[in-house]
Amino acid sequence: MIFYRCVFRISCRIISLLVSCFLCSGCVSFSALALDDADFGKRTIYIVNHGLHTGIVIDADSATEILPRLQLAIEDIQFIEFGWGDRNFYQANSFSVFLAIKALFLPTKSVMHVASIPRHPMSYFRSDSVESVPISLSHLRLILGFISRTFTRDRQGDIIQLGQGLYADSAFYAAFGNYHLLKNCNTWVIEAFAEAGFPKPVLPALTASSVMRQVRIYKHIQPIKVPTDRSD
Repeated sequence: MIFYRCVFRISCRIISLLVSCFLCSGCVSFSALALDDADFGKRTIYIVNHGLHTGIVIDADSATEILPRLQLAIEDIQFIEFGWGDRNFYQANSFSVFLAIKALFLPTKSVMHVASIPRHPMSYFRSDSVESVPISLSHLRLILGFISRTFTRDRQGDIIQLGQGLYADSAFYAAFGNYHLLKNCNTWVIEAFAEAGFPKPVLPALTASSVMRQVRIYKHIQPIKVPTDRSD
C-alpha cells in the first residue's frame, strides 16, 4: 500500500509539474489597481496549499453567520477551512488507486470538507503554504455565498452531514457538482474568487501551485463591484 501511495504521489507531482508549466501563461497578469474602496482590506481570507489541493480559510464568526448549522464541537474556533473534492476518494479510509483514477477521469459526486482551525492560519500551517488576500466585507459575503451554495441541503434547508472529517474537529457534508480533472478542488477555489469579482486566469488553475500563483496576483488587485444579491 505504501508503495502504491508513493507511486501515485510521484505520478501526480509529475503531472502537476507539467500542467503547471503549461498553465503559467494562463495566469492573469494585471498591474496593481488602486485600492480605493473604503471597506476594502478590512477583511482577509486565506488560501492553504496542501500539496495537491487547496482550501479556503475564513474567520469563524463570518463563516458561521452564513452557515450557522456547521456541526463543529470546539466553541472557541477562530477559523474554518472549506475544501471541495471527490466524495468517495476524499472520504476513503485508505488510499485507492481505483478511486483516484475514477475521480480524475470520470465525473463523480462531490463532498465538502469542513475543518476547525484553532488559531491563526499563518501560524497553524507552514507559512510558505498560506497566502492571505485582503477583501471587503461585501466581497467576503459573496465568497461565503458561493461556499454556502456548494452545500446540498435537505427539505428543511439544512446542510447534510455525511460523516467524520479527516481531523479531530472536522466533518464531511454533501455537496453540489460533479468532480473531475477539469473541475477539481483547485478550480473550485478560483470559482469562489470569481464570484466576488476577481478575474479568472485565462486557463483553468488545475493545480495547487497554479492557484497559489493566481492568489498572489489577487493580493494586489481590487475585485470589481458585483451585485450583493449574488450571495443569496
